[in-house]
Amino acid sequence: MPVLITALAVLACAWLLAHKQNRAVALITRAAERLAAGDWSARVGPLRDDELGRLGRSLDQLAERVQKDIDQLRRSDQVRKDFTANVSHELRTPLAAIKAFAETLHEGAAEDPEHRMEFILEIESNADRMTRLVDDLLTLSTLDSKTQRPAPESIDLMRVAAEVTATLKPLARRKELGLRLEPFRDVPPVCGDRSQLKQVFTNLLDNAIKYTPGKGMVRVSASCAEDRVTVSVQDTGPGIPAEDLPRIFERFYRVDKARSRELGGTGLGLAIVKHIVEAHGGSVAVESRPGAGSTFSFTLPAT
Repeated sequence: MPVLITALAVLACAWLLAHKQNRAVALITRAAERLAAGDWSARVGPLRDDELGRLGRSLDQLAERVQKDIDQLRRSDQVRKDFTANVSHELRTPLAAIKAFAETLHEGAAEDPEHRMEFILEIESNADRMTRLVDDLLTLSTLDSKTQRPAPESIDLMRVAAEVTATLKPLARRKELGLRLEPFRDVPPVCGDRSQLKQVFTNLLDNAIKYTPGKGMVRVSASCAEDRVTVSVQDTGPGIPAEDLPRIFERFYRVDKARSRELGGTGLGLAIVKHIVEAHGGSVAVESRPGAGSTFSFTLPAT
């Protein structure tokens, strides 16, 4: 009798083991079939820690990696489509204006001294807008392709900021804005491409001046902590709503589309800033509240 009980126990264990093995094989097979059919959400799920269990985990890990790659490709494709649509829209608007004013001149307005110069100036303004857009697109294309790598040298950020501030002072003066460059005390040099970092200062200061109402103030300052240099551009403009802040550095993203175009913005300046700063091993940030102005900052490694 004990022998019979032992035999039955062995048979029961063998049956249970075979059942678990068959279940594991079935789960792995079913997941593999779904993956082969293109369903990359299929997973084997938790199994025992044995050969089949390890096989199932490996299959799940492979599926997760492929799923991430597919999701990234889809996002990249959507970004490409959105970018193409945005470029087409941004170019179509000034082209339509140029065509309309040129046709008006052709139909007889050229003989009207009162309106002729107005139409010519509108054509020039829209042509300038297209030129700025194309220049920014070429800059982004160069940065994206990485064909023009930063030419690293030791950069005195205070000197670069002073050059850009001097260039933009006439623009600030026309709007009756204060443009103040605070001393960069105890700020060491950074290693980077001088022309690209000058572009960062230009884009941030140009934006601040454009969007700050008359009699306002734009300040540039810098500090250093833990081998990181932080440069800030603060304005007394209208501020940015909280829901727009996470997207402010995206290409073609505008808080106020009509006002941005009216001021000559291309919607690419802050995207260029982000691209350049990150290529230098840094990061960008913005703090703002409606009615309380904005502070755009970027951080770079100190040398």
